[in-house]
Amino acid sequence: MFKIFYFTCFLFLASCTTIGFHQNSVRESMSFGEEVNIRVCLIREPGIEPDEIQSLFTSWNDELSFYRLKVEPIPLAVMERPGFYGSDIIEYLLNKKMPEFCDRLLYLKGRTWGDIAYEVFTLGLFVGVGVKLEIQGAVETRTNTKGYIKAKYISTIQLLFTSPKSTLIHEGYHLLGCGHQLLMKECYERIRDVKLLLTDPNRDPNFFPNINADGIKIIKRPI
Repeated sequence: MFKIFYFTCFLFLASCTTIGFHQNSVRESMSFGEEVNIRVCLIREPGIEPDEIQSLFTSWNDELSFYRLKVEPIPLAVMERPGFYGSDIIEYLLNKKMPEFCDRLLYLKGRTWGDIAYEVFTLGLFVGVGVKLEIQGAVETRTNTKGYIKAKYISTIQLLFTSPKSTLIHEGYHLLGCGHQLLMKECYERIRDVKLLLTDPNRDPNFFPNINADGIKIIKRPI
């Protein structure tokens, strides 16, 4: 019975924007050091307004206050999407050099007529056969420092599972090196270890470090 419960929870976590279930007592027993700012440079599509971005980052900062972290949004560019699929955005980000004043690079995906048509298609699949194809965001696993979120949507199926704010919080954990897990203990430890890298003598002093999906320390700004 317990195996069925945990398997069900795993499927739930894999299909929504939850990174894992919080363990308050575990988190509160850990020390995350001094408060540190992380500069997140933004590339956004037309139609995403500054007040929407501010609202997203307010929610993200509320979550990060647990770890004495604060993200600072830095506008970088407004541009049309480099391709329709999320994989096109990730490829674009991987090939884009991160500016020296950035610690993370985040692409804010908007909503086009093509997106609306795709939402209708995926809604039909979900209702018909229970398959949910649409992806709301992703972070590359080479350095876990670049990613995108769908920052603007209204689809009923999307709102059943997530919101732009919860998507940003989810992908924000990936940008701190966390993976998916049922309980958050491992993620807390990863964030603590990332902050400890701030004392690494070999670290680029102008870059907030990370640990990627393979456990490799990223202490210098990625190309």
